[in-house]
Amino acid sequence: MMIKPPALKTRDTIGVVAPAGAIVPHELESGVKRLEGLGFRVKLGKSIRSIFRTMAGTDRERADDLLQMFSDPQVKAIVCARGGYGSARVIPHLDRDLIRKYPKVFVGSSDITALLLYLVQDCGLVAFHGPMVGPNFGKAPSPLTEEVFLRVLTQNQPAGPLRLPNIKVLRTGRSEGRLVGGCLSVLCSVMGTPFDAYTEDAILFLEDVKEPPYRIDRMLTQLKAAGKFRKVRGVLFGPMLDCRPQQGAVYNLEEVILDVLNDLQVPILFGVPSGHGEHNVTLPMGVRVRVSALTESPCGVDGESALSIEEAAVSLIPGGDVPGGVF
Repeated sequence: MMIKPPALKTRDTIGVVAPAGAIVPHELESGVKRLEGLGFRVKLGKSIRSIFRTMAGTDRERADDLLQMFSDPQVKAIVCARGGYGSARVIPHLDRDLIRKYPKVFVGSSDITALLLYLVQDCGLVAFHGPMVGPNFGKAPSPLTEEVFLRVLTQNQPAGPLRLPNIKVLRTGRSEGRLVGGCLSVLCSVMGTPFDAYTEDAILFLEDVKEPPYRIDRMLTQLKAAGKFRKVRGVLFGPMLDCRPQQGAVYNLEEVILDVLNDLQVPILFGVPSGHGEHNVTLPMGVRVRVSALTESPCGVDGESALSIEEAAVSLIPGGDVPGGVF
């Protein structure tokens, strides 16, 4: 059974760490202010402003920051500062037993996908693909991002249907399964390692940024050859920001996806707003979700929700209220 971290409440402290790329200072500062505006306190990792090549400090420094946040009794959640590169290099320095002893909400996306896989599959902890401090909270506010963040992390009950705009149905169907996935290129990079994604009976979420369709084709073909689609129950694609063919091309990315997955008889949705893009809604990895793709037309605003979270992602803690009156 998955370990569910305690739900967040108003005035809880969120720890901010940078397990991957070096931070952008002004984005970090803006993001911290936005989290404080949502009703939280914020504590920064000791090495968050460190730089080692393109990363936010050495592997050991970044791992120590992360472990310190898990063991700190004042910190109730951990939100990553940004993606970039370096998360997989941190994993060998982490302590599975410590993380399981002090389970906490952990949120990140992009390169952080490697850590999400480790937390869910190796530690057995529900973890969250969602907004980060710099690129999301630190830039233009997204009411959708913030509403789902609070809804998923502060209520110890299923979040239920998510009303998500502009979802396209690439293949119809209805299915349920545990949610797995993240950044497509990172999922490919960890294949053959101990952190390889386990996709049997899963709803597989895939997203990426600035990858031309031929590279998306190559990565999907690699996953397919490795059997990652063989027993999935559904596939969700993110917005795939700037993953367009060259100007003048007579095909689009959706056609490329359907060509690779032509024999996959499960619901396939395109445009789930999590990861890179204007919105980055919080998706709980390791919990049961339902996909409904009943007609080949945009869905998620009117009619049945395209995606519904069918299981609570956080556990009950006594006392406290939730931020902001957003529900």
